[in-house]
Amino acid sequence: MPGVRQDGGGRRDAVAQGQDAGVRQGGGGRQDAGVHFASFWKSLTISLRKTGGEWYTTTVMKGTKKQTWKRILVVLLTLAVLVGFAIFDKDVDDLGEVLQNISPFWLVGALLCTLVYFIGDTGMYCIACRDMQIPQPFHEGLLTTMLGFFYSALTPLSSGGQPFQVLQMRGRGISVGAATSVLMVKFMAWHIALSCIGLAGAVFCSGRLLELSPTMFVLFCIGFLLHLLCAGTGFLLMIRPQLVSRAGNALIGFVGRVFLRRRPQALDRVYAVWDRFIEEYKQAVAFSLQHRGGMVQIVLVAFFEVLAYLSVTYCVYRGLGFSEVSYPTMTLLQAMLSIGVAFVPLPGASIATEGGFYALFTVYFGDSRLGAMLIWRFLTYYLTIVLGLVAVLIDGFRSEKHAHVQEG
Repeated sequence: MPGVRQDGGGRRDAVAQGQDAGVRQGGGGRQDAGVHFASFWKSLTISLRKTGGEWYTTTVMKGTKKQTWKRILVVLLTLAVLVGFAIFDKDVDDLGEVLQNISPFWLVGALLCTLVYFIGDTGMYCIACRDMQIPQPFHEGLLTTMLGFFYSALTPLSSGGQPFQVLQMRGRGISVGAATSVLMVKFMAWHIALSCIGLAGAVFCSGRLLELSPTMFVLFCIGFLLHLLCAGTGFLLMIRPQLVSRAGNALIGFVGRVFLRRRPQALDRVYAVWDRFIEEYKQAVAFSLQHRGGMVQIVLVAFFEVLAYLSVTYCVYRGLGFSEVSYPTMTLLQAMLSIGVAFVPLPGASIATEGGFYALFTVYFGDSRLGAMLIWRFLTYYLTIVLGLVAVLIDGFRSEKHAHVQEG
């Protein structure tokens, strides 16, 4: 805002004038002026350090602790959801027997599918970085990937992963623009793959989904339409970015007049986020057009990654001794479930995910549904949190070590 910039300029002019006055006064040649100034500067430096330390302790550390407690509460909430399902499920007494009888072969297969999911996302990251002329070793890519998975799992709509990944990549010397382009390309590829598989599910399994759960059918339709809206917006951004930008600003202005009339600063932040998104997407589109071969590779890897993620359900199904339903049917139903709950504004789409699993797969798992849901949810969500926490600790230890080296 002009007023803020003008005030800041006035403060800078005042400081400059004060410095000039000090120089002119010191020009008198008094011998003790330098001594007095050095003593004053030392006292001021100690005071500022003390004040800064107190501010950091009371503000930054307090905010960090607050965020940590929030994340812990999120994990406890999701665990409480699982406990709730277990308590109210009539088959909870048979849970131990179900878990004991699962086939180790198929359980290992489900675990391998989860690992392929992690490796596939890392592969997309490394390919995108290579094409951006910022090649990264696989272990660094894996660390960044798990860091993103961790924060995505603990934030609504998986919104927290990319900002922390950008910060982590910036700490390794990668510019914010390059980091954002890499992550946007991965985001585009993932949604292309999931939407294509979801479209196949709509063609071949929509009748079965409607029969199993009308509620999940409605959620899938809404989620799929939102995916198509995102894809259409992305296509328009490729050919008419200014049109999309103006439309978005008009929509934000309308929403702001309705809901944010008394919070102009919040509305300004929304405008800033939208403008930044447009610029970042344009960079990602430019990257895709300049590296078509790399983009094709990323999309192909994304298909393998998504299929691996969706295949966990089938491996659990076979591991519990069932074989009546084919792999394509189970995988397409799982894809429709993932699309249907993707826009639920809870960390990990909790409650909706567990409820959707029960609604779709109870008829296939029968009395083993609780054990199946617990195994599936652990492999696709809680294992991500555990491994992601390890990545966060490793990254924090390395950052602290690097800071000590620089101070030394």
